[in-house]
Amino acid sequence: MLRILAIFILIYLIFRIIFTFVLPRVARWYLNRYRKRFYHENPEAAEAAEKQKKSREYYAQKEKAKKPDTDQLGEYVDFEEIEDKDENTGDQEHKD
Repeated sequence: MLRILAIFILIYLIFRIIFTFVLPRVARWYLNRYRKRFYHENPEAAEAAEKQKKSREYYAQKEKAKKPDTDQLGEYVDFEEIEDKDENTGDQEHKD
């Protein structure tokens, strides 16, 4: 029984390692290979993709230039309210 449980745990760990580390790298390699082949066969698609990439970079730089520089705004200070204790209702007991 213990041996079967150990085999199941080992199989689970092997599959987890494969799906976490190996499979994404194989998929990335395959997709890069397919993309290179596609752009080699369709040069006009490569040019269009390059134009799109440059356009995205241009607009990203433009958006970045619109954002105000927050380094010169100053320092953020968080204030806490301090409650004043009333002298008549304080923690001291009245002596008669």
